Amino acid sequence: MKKIYIGLLSLFLNACHMPASNVLEGPGGRNAYNIEIQKTNSEEMLLNLVRLRYYDTPLFLQVSSVTSSFTFKNSASALFSFPGFNKTNPTILGGETLWQNQPTIQYQPLQGQEFANQLMKPLDVSTIQQVIYAGWDVYRVFRLAVQNFLEYHNNPKEKELIMEKNPRYKNFIEVIILMNKLQENGDLQIGVLNSKSNENGCALKSIQFAFNADNEDSKKLAELLNITTLDNDMYVLNVTQGFDKKGRVGILPRSILSCMNNLSHNVIIPDKDIEDSIAIDLSLDKSSNSQNIMSIYSSSIKPKNPYAAIKYRDLWFYIKDCDLSSKRTFMLLLELYNLQSAKVIDTGPVLTLPVGVG
Repeated sequence: MKKIYIGLLSLFLNACHMPASNVLEGPGGRNAYNIEIQKTNSEEMLLNLVRLRYYDTPLFLQVSSVTSSFTFKNSASALFSFPGFNKTNPTILGGETLWQNQPTIQYQPLQGQEFANQLMKPLDVSTIQQVIYAGWDVYRVFRLAVQNFLEYHNNPKEKELIMEKNPRYKNFIEVIILMNKLQENGDLQIGVLNSKSNENGCALKSIQFAFNADNEDSKKLAELLNITTLDNDMYVLNVTQGFDKKGRVGILPRSILSCMNNLSHNVIIPDKDIEDSIAIDLSLDKSSNSQNIMSIYSSSIKPKNPYAAIKYRDLWFYIKDCDLSSKRTFMLLLELYNLQSAKVIDTGPVLTLPVGVG
């Protein structure tokens, strides 16, 4: 009988203690929240790309905080059999331990000044340099995040999607392909230079490119960029962000919203939506050298094992898990979105959702 009392006492004492592994791991642990927030962030970005394809207004809800409360419950029972009725097991002990996690997620819509700063403000050339130094290829970064580079533009008109009809766009693609080759060979260096303020009191910022002059790709790139002089056997080019003193275009980075608008052209929609004038036909010329850096497909049924998928307008839109180029571009877009993120002033929860997880 003494052993029974000791067992019951141990069970009730455990009600005041819960191992940390049960809190941090499992369906209600830290990693579970991390995975779900990352998943819903991807789905939200994909949803807004599809919205832009249909000329619908994008909307972002930012997770401002996640809090959790844990409840524990222990119970014990003891049944004693009367002598003569159960000789093999006269005493039966039982008990159970239950714990419940109830997270509360607070959302804030991205609007007002925060919307302008994060989505409509052009990226800084420092951000361009940072993501390239982080390992992103020049070709993908420029295709996604740069609108103009010197006299070359990255904005093919809808009627000039065939590159031969748009030489400035064709040259833009050729320039970044050559730069990408030099980057892969370790022959391209990129830096950012902060200059003194101009006559209007605005600080000038420029991005600098330096590459070796000992191969044909370098010479071809120098010709396209009108570089005629060498500095220590290297071609050097300083490109002002925005416009220089003479009003000539330097490098014009896009805003996040502009990046999204351009990527939304790669959302493949049903022909019926085009025929019904819900959206316009933006199919690219497949024979051009300008390969899509991203493709978003549509289906009437839920896709199997997609990289990301959302349902919108009674259709499923998704990125294939085997489409590495699209996944990389989508990842770069999310990275730029996070880098552009402004500090959100805590004005209290706008939308609070308690979610019970057993």
